[in-house]
Amino acid sequence: MAAGRYGLTTLSKSLLYVEVERQIEDLLVRKRYRVGDRIPPEAELVESLGVSRATVRAGLGRLVERGLLERRQGSGTFLVRPPEGVRLRNGLERLESYTVQAERLGLELGSRGLKVERVVAGSEEASALEVPEGTPLARVERVLLVDGEPAAWMLDVVPEEIMSAEDVREGFDPNAMLLDLLVSRGVPITYSKLLIDAELISPNDQTGKALELSSASAALSLVETMYLENGRPAQWSRNIFLPGRLDLHVVRELYEVRRLS
Repeated sequence: MAAGRYGLTTLSKSLLYVEVERQIEDLLVRKRYRVGDRIPPEAELVESLGVSRATVRAGLGRLVERGLLERRQGSGTFLVRPPEGVRLRNGLERLESYTVQAERLGLELGSRGLKVERVVAGSEEASALEVPEGTPLARVERVLLVDGEPAAWMLDVVPEEIMSAEDVREGFDPNAMLLDLLVSRGVPITYSKLLIDAELISPNDQTGKALELSSASAALSLVETMYLENGRPAQWSRNIFLPGRLDLHVVRELYEVRRLS
């Protein structure tokens, strides 16, 4: 099945309606539908998403069950409650920058407190990037804004052998990611390894101050290492997302089960 206009790709039939639900919800956010607005008819969604009418109907049904939509006989389907908040959505099956995700959702990214500087690798960076301690690095630190609101504290480092701090400072777009710059400059990043954990942020620590927290908050920590085609680490990142600002999901296909007699 070909990808639809909104970028939906072929999935297992048992999972496809869940992805359709997400795509329709994203459409409501991007197009800024208001309560009482009629959403596109099923036939239009079938064409734009590239799936069957039954799958669209199942996705819509889930949104009706959640109380976001209401079906009115002879009139269509209407928005009765807007989606909760605006968040980036990251499928763990693929490596793509938050810039791409934001464009897909119609969100505007920005930066606050942006700092690009030359540093040397400490033990943590040296271990992740597989370089000696003291190796020169380009370091990018900032608060990521989504539609003008703080969403995450971000720290990215890359060996100067791959890109110097001066080149990063000249080429970095505050509305994009360091990954976007590296790939645009021909750095052949092909995969990454991601560690996900939960953290409690105090308003008095570095991250809490950067995010201007007034009280302690739970947060999602993503520590990621990007790799070149030859397996060499090229970038190491630590991102701390505030609650409700990043939706992580993974689609898992059935691999093996124990068959019962």
